[in-house]
Amino acid sequence: MKYFLSGLVASGLAIAAAPSFAADARNVTVVNETGYAIKFLGFNAPDDGLDEWDNELDKVLQNQASTYVEFDEDDEGCVWNIRVDWQNYDEAVLWKNVNLCRITALRLRYDSGTKTTSFLAE
Repeated sequence: MKYFLSGLVASGLAIAAAPSFAADARNVTVVNETGYAIKFLGFNAPDDGLDEWDNELDKVLQNQASTYVEFDEDDEGCVWNIRVDWQNYDEAVLWKNVNLCRITALRLRYDSGTKTTSFLAE
Protein backbone atom coordinates (compact mmCIF):
# COMPACT_ATOMS: atom_id res chain seq x y z
CA MET A 1 0.00 0.00 0.00
CA LYS A 2 2.92 2.30 0.80
CA TYR A 3 4.32 1.88 -2.73
CA PHE A 4 0.90 2.38 -4.30
CA LEU A 5 0.43 5.73 -2.52
CA SER A 6 3.97 6.83 -3.41
CA GLY A 7 3.34 5.99 -7.05
CA LEU A 8 0.02 7.79 -7.00
CA VAL A 9 1.61 10.93 -5.51
CA ALA A 10 4.48 10.80 -8.04
CA SER A 11 2.03 10.43 -10.93
CA GLY A 12 -0.01 13.35 -9.67
CA LEU A 13 3.08 15.55 -9.39
CA ALA A 14 4.20 14.61 -12.90
CA ILE A 15 0.80 15.50 -14.33
CA ALA A 16 0.69 18.79 -12.40
CA ALA A 17 4.18 19.73 -13.64
CA ALA A 18 3.39 18.98 -17.29
CA PRO A 19 2.52 22.01 -19.39
CA SER A 20 -1.08 22.44 -20.43
CA PHE A 21 -1.74 22.28 -24.17
CA ALA A 22 -5.40 23.22 -24.51
CA ALA A 23 -6.67 23.32 -28.06
CA ASP A 24 -7.62 26.73 -29.41
CA ALA A 25 -11.42 27.10 -29.43
CA ARG A 26 -11.26 28.09 -33.12
CA ASN A 27 -9.48 24.95 -34.31
CA VAL A 28 -11.78 23.06 -36.62
CA THR A 29 -11.92 19.85 -38.63
CA VAL A 30 -13.17 20.39 -42.18
CA VAL A 31 -14.73 17.36 -43.87
CA ASN A 32 -15.26 17.43 -47.63
CA GLU A 33 -18.60 15.77 -48.37
CA THR A 34 -19.27 17.76 -51.56
CA GLY A 35 -18.44 15.11 -54.15
CA TYR A 36 -15.70 17.36 -55.57
CA ALA A 37 -12.02 17.96 -54.81
CA ILE A 38 -11.05 21.20 -53.06
CA LYS A 39 -7.77 22.93 -53.94
CA PHE A 40 -8.04 25.92 -51.59
CA LEU A 41 -9.40 26.34 -48.07
CA GLY A 42 -8.89 29.74 -46.49
CA PHE A 43 -9.90 31.55 -43.32
CA ASN A 44 -9.61 35.27 -42.68
CA ALA A 45 -10.90 37.73 -40.14
CA PRO A 46 -13.78 39.95 -41.33
CA ASP A 47 -11.63 43.05 -40.82
CA ASP A 48 -8.95 41.70 -43.21
CA GLY A 49 -11.13 42.21 -46.27
CA LEU A 50 -11.68 39.56 -48.90
CA ASP A 51 -8.31 39.87 -50.64
CA GLU A 52 -6.06 38.37 -47.94
CA TRP A 53 -6.18 34.59 -47.78
CA ASP A 54 -3.75 31.79 -46.91
CA ASN A 55 -4.37 28.27 -48.14
CA GLU A 56 -4.71 25.89 -45.19
CA LEU A 57 -4.28 22.84 -47.43
CA ASP A 58 -0.95 21.16 -48.13
CA LYS A 59 -2.55 19.12 -50.91
CA VAL A 60 -5.92 18.80 -52.63
CA LEU A 61 -8.69 17.80 -50.24
CA GLN A 62 -10.45 14.92 -51.95
CA ASN A 63 -14.10 14.07 -51.47
CA GLN A 64 -14.68 12.26 -48.14
CA ALA A 65 -11.30 13.46 -46.82
CA SER A 66 -10.80 15.82 -43.90
CA THR A 67 -8.24 18.29 -42.64
CA TYR A 68 -7.64 19.86 -39.24
CA VAL A 69 -7.13 23.63 -39.22
CA GLU A 70 -5.23 25.08 -36.27
CA PHE A 71 -5.17 28.75 -35.34
CA ASP A 72 -2.22 30.35 -33.59
CA GLU A 73 -1.98 32.93 -30.81
CA ASP A 74 -1.56 35.81 -33.29
CA ASP A 75 -5.04 35.14 -34.68
CA GLU A 76 -7.74 37.01 -32.83
CA GLY A 77 -11.47 36.60 -32.45
CA CYS A 78 -14.01 33.87 -32.98
CA VAL A 79 -15.67 35.17 -36.15
CA TRP A 80 -14.01 34.31 -39.48
CA ASN A 81 -14.74 34.25 -43.20
CA ILE A 82 -14.22 30.92 -44.97
CA ARG A 83 -13.41 30.45 -48.66
CA VAL A 84 -13.32 27.23 -50.70
CA ASP A 85 -12.00 26.89 -54.26
CA TRP A 86 -12.68 23.77 -56.30
CA GLN A 87 -9.93 21.85 -58.07
CA ASN A 88 -11.61 21.64 -61.49
CA TYR A 89 -13.84 24.72 -61.43
CA ASP A 90 -13.12 28.46 -61.40
CA GLU A 91 -15.86 29.21 -58.89
CA ALA A 92 -15.31 29.82 -55.20
CA VAL A 93 -17.62 29.58 -52.20
CA LEU A 94 -17.53 32.19 -49.44
CA TRP A 95 -19.16 32.11 -46.03
CA LYS A 96 -18.93 35.30 -43.99
CA ASN A 97 -18.88 35.79 -40.23
CA VAL A 98 -18.77 32.16 -39.08
CA ASN A 99 -18.27 31.81 -35.32
CA LEU A 100 -15.60 29.12 -35.07
CA CYS A 101 -15.58 29.14 -31.26
CA ARG A 102 -18.93 27.32 -31.35
CA ILE A 103 -17.87 24.73 -33.92
CA THR A 104 -15.52 21.74 -33.78
CA ALA A 105 -16.23 20.42 -37.29
CA LEU A 106 -17.51 21.73 -40.61
CA ARG A 107 -19.02 19.18 -42.98
CA LEU A 108 -19.04 20.73 -46.45
CA ARG A 109 -21.98 19.67 -48.62
CA TYR A 110 -23.06 20.33 -52.20
CA ASP A 111 -26.65 20.12 -53.45
CA SER A 112 -26.62 19.53 -57.21
CA GLY A 113 -30.36 20.30 -57.46
CA THR A 114 -29.98 23.84 -56.14
CA LYS A 115 -26.28 24.13 -57.06
CA THR A 116 -25.44 25.43 -53.64
CA THR A 117 -22.64 24.57 -51.25
CA SER A 118 -23.33 24.64 -47.54
CA PHE A 119 -21.80 23.37 -44.34
CA LEU A 120 -23.15 21.45 -41.40
CA ALA A 121 -21.60 22.75 -38.18
CA GLU A 122 -20.91 20.33 -35.36
